[in-house]
Amino acid sequence: MRILWVTEHYPPVRGGMAVSCARLVRGLRRRGLKLDVVALAKGGEDVAVRAAEGGAEIFVRRERSAEAAPNAAWSVVRARHAAEGYDAVVGFGASWAGFVGVTFGAWLERPCVVLVRGNDLDRDWFLARRGGWVREALSRAGAIGAVTGEKAERIARMYPGKRVVWTPNGVDARRWELLPADERRRDEIRAVAGGGARRVFGLFGELKHKKRIPFWLEAARDAGLLGRMGLVVAGQLDEETAGILDDAAIAPRSVRLPFLPQDELAAMYAACDFVAIPSAFEGMPNVLLEAAACGAVPLVSDAGAMGAVVEDGVTGVVFRAEDREAAGAATRRAVEMGQEELGEMSAAVRARIRERFSLEREMDTLLELIGQAVL
Repeated sequence: MRILWVTEHYPPVRGGMAVSCARLVRGLRRRGLKLDVVALAKGGEDVAVRAAEGGAEIFVRRERSAEAAPNAAWSVVRARHAAEGYDAVVGFGASWAGFVGVTFGAWLERPCVVLVRGNDLDRDWFLARRGGWVREALSRAGAIGAVTGEKAERIARMYPGKRVVWTPNGVDARRWELLPADERRRDEIRAVAGGGARRVFGLFGELKHKKRIPFWLEAARDAGLLGRMGLVVAGQLDEETAGILDDAAIAPRSVRLPFLPQDELAAMYAACDFVAIPSAFEGMPNVLLEAAACGAVPLVSDAGAMGAVVEDGVTGVVFRAEDREAAGAATRRAVEMGQEELGEMSAAVRARIRERFSLEREMDTLLELIGQAVL
């Protein structure tokens, strides 16, 4: 099977969407599919076509002329389709990529699968221009995959009769096993963050407004917990979050790091007792699965698919999104948790990741969805 894959998010772009996109492309190619990836990218050449094992990668620069980028991509796609036809199109994300994907699918007379990832439905749906893209993508899709079960239900209610399937993220737990160098780095980070006397909480990735870090720290402050906490922060902070972390009066002791390559993250995750994701709305964060695979216990809101991974009191600590009192109470439970209970939760969440959120399951689900669209 030969697939045309359209995305806005692909390495070297940073962030969770790019990580997920690259993982899915690699996984499908390993399963024997040929994939040409159209990346509507930032920076680089106007158009660049690079051979890759199992297909090609077509980078089209979008900043100079957003309306010209899809036309430039179409010129390449049409020629490659004429040489060896595509069987289906996949739009990774239901905003611009999904809109371009269903457009190319119609022009090629091929079915298109649209993958809803999170912000496309939670945010872009309500924006004038991007909302139009989302609605067009979903209405024209032959099949839809959604990264959370709750989003799949919402889409099915708006588009009755559409094939909508929950397509959760997966993670290779073996990749997150610690090497000796990781263990040394883990111990160094814990010592700086105050592990032992303090519970260490990790904050990772793009820490923008929806992640609600200021809200969570304010809840912890109101509960009188800041002196018993340490933070490991790695990623990109918005201005509000950075300002709070810089103020010792309203933030715990912290170790601050920039975005890290994935091969450096295992030690950071393992240095934490808990990974904190207090989001107002969410998809299915890679950080949650990766950190849990390293043994960090999740402290999360019930937004998005996090409740499918984290069972309160068994595989982590869960509170109602945007409920400050509940967030403070959940953080108190985490801070006061005994070492034995923490160890049991760590083992339980690791087991859940291996059993329910493996790469194999992720690929099986996605291949089944693509296959249903093609039939």
